[in-house]
Amino acid sequence: MKASPLQQVHEKFGSREKLVEKIIPLLETGDTDDAKSALMGTTNKKLLRIYETAIQVKEHGGRKNLIEKLTTLRYPKGNPDDGFLKSAEEATQKRLLEMYRQAGGDMTRPASGK
Repeated sequence: MKASPLQQVHEKFGSREKLVEKIIPLLETGDTDDAKSALMGTTNKKLLRIYETAIQVKEHGGRKNLIEKLTTLRYPKGNPDDGFLKSAEEATQKRLLEMYRQAGGDMTRPASGK
């Protein structure tokens, strides 16, 4: 039987607070206090999904690097339109990953020994 989200949080991170502390630096936000209070009010299941998405973005070199990779895939000649760049900058990390996957980006994880 699959462990509940609460059990997964406790097994992998020890507590909800420790999970939130690991998520905050991965989100690349400026205001950590607001981010922490928002994350503490989120369900364990959603926290686990946010953490997984943030790790995937980090594996691609961060948000800016992922946007650059996406732009290269979508516009191989190097002339992205301003509307695309604006939408990519405003997109959530999850949406960026989905856009990257749809553009044909490699979503396989590098072997990191995890």
